[in-house]
Amino acid sequence: MLNGLFDSGTLYLKYDEVGRDHMRLGRNMWLDGRSLAHMVENDVHEMGRPLAGQSWDRVLAVLDQGKLGSCTGNAGTGALGTQPFYDAVGKSVLPAATDAAAGEAFAVKLYEDATVVDGYPGVYPPDDTGSSGLAICKVLKTRGTIKGYRWARSAYGFLRLLQNGPVLQGMPWYNAFFSPDSNGFIDADPNWSSSGLAGGHEIEAVGVELDEKDAFNSVITYVNSWGTAWGDAGRFRMRLHTYEKLNGVDLKQYRV
Repeated sequence: MLNGLFDSGTLYLKYDEVGRDHMRLGRNMWLDGRSLAHMVENDVHEMGRPLAGQSWDRVLAVLDQGKLGSCTGNAGTGALGTQPFYDAVGKSVLPAATDAAAGEAFAVKLYEDATVVDGYPGVYPPDDTGSSGLAICKVLKTRGTIKGYRWARSAYGFLRLLQNGPVLQGMPWYNAFFSPDSNGFIDADPNWSSSGLAGGHEIEAVGVELDEKDAFNSVITYVNSWGTAWGDAGRFRMRLHTYEKLNGVDLKQYRV
C-alpha cells in the first residue's frame, strides 16, 4: 500500500515496504506536474522513429545495497556506469568500475543527497526513508553530472528512451519478483500480482529484445542492486506487458 500527501501541486507517495534481508527496496514516488514538460512523448520526431533491439554495456560492477533502502541511488549510479553514459560522464565521476565496494559508497552518498531534497520527512543518515528517482535526477543535475533528464508515460515512450541508453525505472515490487525463474524472469508466474505488493523498487533497464509479432511480448533486461548472487548474476528480465500492467497499477494502490 502507498501512503501519500499533496504539497503545492506535488504528490508524494510512500510505500509500506515488506522488506527481506539483503533484498531491500526503498523507492518512493515523487510526482511533479512540471515533469510533464519533459516527457519523451512530447517529441513527435523522436516518437516517430523506428525501434530496434538494444543491449547497453554495464561497465560498473553489479552493486549490493544490503539492508539499506538505497535502490534509487544504486540505480542512478548504475546508469552512470553503463554505456554510452559511462564514457560521456560516468568514468570522470565514478570510482574504478571493477570496485563494487567503492561504487556502492558512491551510490549511498547519492542516496543521502537525494533524501535531503526529496520532500519526505527524515534524512539519511540516520533515517532510512527511501527516496525517489526524481530526487536522484535532481541531485545529479545539481552536481553538474547530467544536463537534464526525460520521462516516459507509456510503454512505447519507455522503449524510445531505451534506444539512446539505459533507463531508470521505478516500479511496484511484488513478492513473486524476489525469486526469478531459471532464465531470470521475475514475471514467469502469470499470477504474480496475487503474491502481494512488497513495496517500491528502482532498477536500471539496460536492454530490450523486440518481438516484432507482439511488441508487448518484448523482453526488457535489468540490472538489480542485490549483488551477483541474486537472479542471473545480478540481472533479471521482464516482459513489456508486465511493464504496461505495472504502469497502470502504480497509482491505483495508494491512499492519500
